[in-house]
Amino acid sequence: MELSVDQIMEKLRSGKVSKEELWNYLQSSNKDVKHEAWVTAQKMIERKHSLLLDFLCFPDHGTRYRAWNLFQDFMNEFDREVINSRTGCLLEMLRDEDLNVRRLTWYVTLPRVLQYLDVNIVKQLVRYCEEVAVDEWKELIEDTCRELGLMR
Repeated sequence: MELSVDQIMEKLRSGKVSKEELWNYLQSSNKDVKHEAWVTAQKMIERKHSLLLDFLCFPDHGTRYRAWNLFQDFMNEFDREVINSRTGCLLEMLRDEDLNVRRLTWYVTLPRVLQYLDVNIVKQLVRYCEEVAVDEWKELIEDTCRELGLMR
């Protein structure tokens, strides 16, 4: 029997959800379910910080983006090798097809985690930064990339 959206929301709010169920809800097409699933994920991560590592390469890039932004709060708790093994997932977001994910990753996430990345590899991806530096994002993204030493 499939649960209704209300039942799923109630289950998420109660925290009585398995990791597998949570992963499914984080990939839901229902934005409310997806949002509530992320709230639940954050609570789980706050109790067990190592869970964050599972989300850094999450298939859904919106969830992955949120996880990398949360990472800043916990980055000193993980070995550099563990972090390095997941940086490819962040690099994917710098060239993501979803322009909002890509813009936000360049503008918000990258400055926070650049210290964990090979700057030369990031410099090779600058064209993806330039592609999304348009309209209201132009100045913000270009300034960020210049400040990080990625653009002239």
